[in-house]
Amino acid sequence: MAHVFISFIHEEEYFAIAVQSFISKVLGEEVMPFLSSDTSMIYAGEQWMDRIIQELKQAKVVVSMLSPKSVQRPWVNFEAGAAWISEGTALIPACFGGLAKYNLPKPYSSLQAVDISDREDQYYLVQSIAHYLELPTPPPKFSFNRTPAEDKEIEKPYNVLRTMLSVDRE
Repeated sequence: MAHVFISFIHEEEYFAIAVQSFISKVLGEEVMPFLSSDTSMIYAGEQWMDRIIQELKQAKVVVSMLSPKSVQRPWVNFEAGAAWISEGTALIPACFGGLAKYNLPKPYSSLQAVDISDREDQYYLVQSIAHYLELPTPPPKFSFNRTPAEDKEIEKPYNVLRTMLSVDRE
């Protein structure tokens, strides 16, 4: 069971995998967000809809990957709605692909959102997830108390995410 659920449309799976990897690298491998199309998380023969509902019910955080295309799709909105009404579940709109967080449609616009292409919002995303999972706050990307080599090591997942987000998948 994952405590973080990433909601996305199939055509944008690459970006969801990038965010999944980023979250795990920053917060630790024990924080492996659930992706509904990942064959290591739903197995052949399993009732996939039942599994998705189970994961949504158990999630403490749902990261809703919102692009101009996905925000119009019923499946993403269905999963967001499940998180919205679940007590104890945080819904984080994660904008990308040209959808700005200040242009989110209702009801998403009433939630504090992140732009996953923005370096500060990337940290804000993992900081927020850590808060909801009651984990220690991840170290800031740069600190006067660390060596440049330590800063470079902490910065690696951010650089990988930035590279993956810059790939044109259309």
